[in-house]
Amino acid sequence: MPPSEVKESRRIGIIGDGQLGMMLCEAAPALGLRTIMLAGSADGPAARCADEVVCGAMDDGDALEQLIERCDVVTYEREDLPPRATAALRAAQAQDRVQCFPPLDCIEMLQDKIRQKRWYAEHELATLPFAIVDGSEASLRDAAANLGLPLVQKAPRGGFDGRGVQLLRSADVFVSRAWPGETLVEQYAGEFREIAVLVVRARDGARDHFGPVDMSFEPDYSVLDTVSAPAAISEEVRSHAVDLAYRAIEAMRGVGVFGVEMFLLAGGEVLINEISPRVHNAGHYSLVACASTQFEQHLRAVAGLPLASTEQKAPAAMKNVLCTPPLEAKGVTEQAGHFEQPDGAVLCWYGKSPARAMRKLGHVAATGATPKAALDRCETHWRALQQVSAARGDEQ
Repeated sequence: MPPSEVKESRRIGIIGDGQLGMMLCEAAPALGLRTIMLAGSADGPAARCADEVVCGAMDDGDALEQLIERCDVVTYEREDLPPRATAALRAAQAQDRVQCFPPLDCIEMLQDKIRQKRWYAEHELATLPFAIVDGSEASLRDAAANLGLPLVQKAPRGGFDGRGVQLLRSADVFVSRAWPGETLVEQYAGEFREIAVLVVRARDGARDHFGPVDMSFEPDYSVLDTVSAPAAISEEVRSHAVDLAYRAIEAMRGVGVFGVEMFLLAGGEVLINEISPRVHNAGHYSLVACASTQFEQHLRAVAGLPLASTEQKAPAAMKNVLCTPPLEAKGVTEQAGHFEQPDGAVLCWYGKSPARAMRKLGHVAATGATPKAALDRCETHWRALQQVSAARGDEQ
């Protein structure tokens, strides 16, 4: 759509009251946007950042109706919208009462890993070979024979932060431990790295990106641990990764920020792993290193505003503050906010309570002369948090 035909929207509804919703609300005032959040409680850190709050669950029909009435556009900080929510939003959109970005078709496709994988194949977007199994021994053994072992099994819905995924190394283990029912299985990537490109696409079709970035994961829980930007890859790989990410988001006519997670294989091949239709943990470094943040860009895109520059001004890194035993023992309930450290690093607390194992409590972001130098600074602050928490726990 030509820019002249895009009508700007100023009242932005946000479904979800986690840290991503909080940071979207924090970015809105500078753009002259008003945020209305559908939240479980008006007392949470995210809800306190919104201009208005509608209290209710995502499938609460009355709450959804209130949100629709108060908004020009509805967006989401999470993709697991229940069917009742998507149905209500689709009906309101058909009546020209509200617009939904990213499009609901994107949300419904990407929240189902089986549909997502089939969509990649249909659009000739590079991804790992896969099969859909029905849980029977015959289908499991067929998949193992066709794809080889080990295999990665993924639950169709609800899996994130390491949940809903398991690696099965042998045929007998595959048959005995595979989850029942219809699931996705895909070929194991072997030796690989994980990178991500965050694509932003506006309502008029303009596009830009953050990344690629390197990602590392906590080994026991498969939760994102660190991000280094830019990724340590060749210009050829960088160009290919960006092109693949752009093609995917163009094909789904996405609007907003999309986190395109990829495998970089040992031979240099880049494959799409998964796409998240929202601002993404891998883009938090943009808060300290880029001309605009992923949160500003998402709001610009869904509101019909021109996109801003995504230029990265310095090498950067981010480390998640996951709830480790020292932090869990302390029962961390730090006040939500962004706290600049003496060396310029920024510690962001999400205000989450209670503290439980591997929950994302916050993150540390920093710039440096190189991505490694920035990551070293993040690690230094992270270690200090563990030591302080352990010491406090000993005092109690």
